[in-house]
Amino acid sequence: MPSHRSTPWRIATTIFWSFFGVRRRSDHDQDTFRLTPLQIIAGAVIGVALFVGTLLAVVHLITR
Repeated sequence: MPSHRSTPWRIATTIFWSFFGVRRRSDHDQDTFRLTPLQIIAGAVIGVALFVGTLLAVVHLITR
C-alpha cells in the first residue's frame, strides 16, 4: 500500500505525463491516493508557466 507522502519529483512527473496525455492506470491510481488537489493545482500552474516561458523564449530567439 503506498504511503501518503509525495515528493516534488513525483508531482512534476505526474503533471508532465498529464500534459503529455499518456498515463498507466496503476500510476494514476497511486497518484490519486498520494497527491492532494492543492499539490496538483500548484504543480500544474508551475508547469504551465514553465511551458509558456519556454515557448516565449524560443519565439524570441527565432524572431530576433
